[in-house]
Amino acid sequence: MEEYLEACFGWPGVQWCGWIERRRVVLSSGQVEEEVHVWVGGGSFRWALTAEQAACHLRQHWGIENGVFYVRDVSMDEDRLHGRKIGYGLSSIRNAALNLLRTLGAPYIPDARHILAARAALGLSLLLC
Repeated sequence: MEEYLEACFGWPGVQWCGWIERRRVVLSSGQVEEEVHVWVGGGSFRWALTAEQAACHLRQHWGIENGVFYVRDVSMDEDRLHGRKIGYGLSSIRNAALNLLRTLGAPYIPDARHILAARAALGLSLLLC
């Protein structure tokens, strides 16, 4: 499989692949949605990867994606903003801001931003601590 994927698609180092079937119920309508996604991965393991282990690794990956990158894209509007030459610095500042906002205990980042908008002194105390 590795040789095929590298020869046909130029994907060197692919170690494993599979598909995920997702099923969810839309709470507002009660409708059931089903999706099938194919995935490939390049992590090398010293043992044969079981389906449960692959699912655990994929959940960890999407936990990072949803907890950091999606939040930066949606809540901080990062993709729209320019600053390509100083992007690493801006990204570090946004990560620090997200970590400070998470200390407020709000369930979502926009909620934490509303808390700070209403109580500016709280934001200053977060920066000074």
